[in-house]
Amino acid sequence: MIESPKIPNSPIRDFSVVHHAGSTLITCADEWGGVWTWTPSSGEWLARPLPYAHTGDPAVAEFPDAKNGIEMVAALSVDGKLLLAAGGDEQEPALWDLSTGELLWRTPLNGEYLADIIALDGVLVTAQQYSEEVRLWSPDGTHTVLGEAAVSCLSGARANGRSLILAGGSEVGVWDAATHTHIASFETDDEWATDVTACTLADRTAIVAVTDGGELYAWDLDADPDEPLYEPVTVSQESLETVAVITVGGRLLVAIAVQESLQLWDPAEGTKVGHVKTPGYGITVMESTVVDGNQALVTAGDDGVLRIWDESDLT
Repeated sequence: MIESPKIPNSPIRDFSVVHHAGSTLITCADEWGGVWTWTPSSGEWLARPLPYAHTGDPAVAEFPDAKNGIEMVAALSVDGKLLLAAGGDEQEPALWDLSTGELLWRTPLNGEYLADIIALDGVLVTAQQYSEEVRLWSPDGTHTVLGEAAVSCLSGARANGRSLILAGGSEVGVWDAATHTHIASFETDDEWATDVTACTLADRTAIVAVTDGGELYAWDLDADPDEPLYEPVTVSQESLETVAVITVGGRLLVAIAVQESLQLWDPAEGTKVGHVKTPGYGITVMESTVVDGNQALVTAGDDGVLRIWDESDLT
C-alpha cells in the first residue's frame, strides 16, 4: 500500500484522480474549501490556490472577503491543460485551469449548488440541488440536461464495452455516456442510494448500489428493473457511503467501506467474501482507477490520508 502524508488541512472531503503529462495526480478538496494535489510518484502535496468563482458578481459585492466553498472536485486533462471543475453544498460549479489558477467559466449565482460532480471521458457531469437535474458539460462550458431526478451521488463506469453515467438518490439512474441516452432506472424501496457503480458479470452488466439503510442492491442493466439479481442484502446497521469495483485474485468484487473496515462482496451472489480492517480511520471517499499504469483502489478517510491499495493489499 502507498500512503500519502496527511493533507495539510484535513480531513479530505473529496478527491479526483487524473492522468496528466505522463503521471497520475490526485486532486483533493480539504475541510476548509482549499484545493490540493498529491503526486504518488513524488509523495508531495501542492496547494492550488484558486480565485473566488463569483468575484465581481453584484450579489456578492458586499462580501469582499468571500471565498470558495469547494467540497466536490472533478479533474480532467484536456489538450495539455489540467482543468478542475468544483463547487459545493453552497457553491455553484465552476471551472479553473489548475496549473495557472485562472477561472475559465462559472455558473450563475442561482442556488443550484452541487450535489456531486465527476469527470468522465473528457467531459464533466453534475448533479445540482434544487433543479434536480443531471447535466453533462463540455470543458468550454456548454451543457446538456441528461435528466431530472433527486440525485445525491454520481459515478462513471465501463462495463461490457459501454461507458455509463450512474446517478443515485431517490432511485438509481443509468445513461449511456456516448449517446447521452437514458437506459434504465431502478428503485431502492424506501431507501436513498448513497453510491452506485457498475461491473461486467459474464455477459451481464450489473448495476450495484449501497444505501443509507445499510443495504446492498444489484440489478441486471438489460433485464426487468423490478427483478434484482437478489434480494437487498444488509451490510451494516448504519448508512453506507461509498462502493467501488476491484479485482482480487482474478475475481471481480465490490469494496464497501463499513465503519473502520473495507468489506469485499461478490456482486453476482450478494455474499461477503472478506474484509480488511482500517483501524483508526473510516473511509469516506473511494475510487477504483489506474495509478501510474497499475489498477488500484484509492481511498481517503477522516484522518486526511490518501491510500492506494493494490490487489495484494486486499487478498
